[in-house]
Amino acid sequence: MDTSFMTICLVLVGIIFIPFFLFNMSGKSASKKVKEAAKALSTKNKLTISQSELWGNSYIGIDEKEQKIVFLKFSENEIYERVVAISSIKDCMILEQRKFFKVKNKKDSHLEKLDLKITLKSGQPFELNFYDETLNYSEDFEVKRIEKWKSLINEFLTVDEKAKQVA
Repeated sequence: MDTSFMTICLVLVGIIFIPFFLFNMSGKSASKKVKEAAKALSTKNKLTISQSELWGNSYIGIDEKEQKIVFLKFSENEIYERVVAISSIKDCMILEQRKFFKVKNKKDSHLEKLDLKITLKSGQPFELNFYDETLNYSEDFEVKRIEKWKSLINEFLTVDEKAKQVA
């Protein structure tokens, strides 16, 4: 009787924890893939990333010495990668797309898309996508993350402007 009880307990524990373990391992392999691609892109461009952040299928990093930003985003069928020199940036701003709705006389909103719009000195704009509800199913502090990177880039732009004024 003890053997059959132990067998049933082990089977139940396996049924509960094996899917959790497999789900956890698949997430780690995806982030490992993003890390390897970021490292390869940094090596290709001879960059030493001093600050970086990895979330979901996205990566952003900055080489403070070379003053370059690296951005990677994996989607189902392609990899978007961008390396930008901070000296070529005119400005950056946050583009936030929200859906507003009313619940019991209270206004609430739902984040649909979050991009960091970077305008180059040449006038050409491009966007770095931090969140898109059609690709990501849940938010993971993307608003705080994008604000952090915007302020970091603007900090480098301010230092660059001050250096030019002194020279």
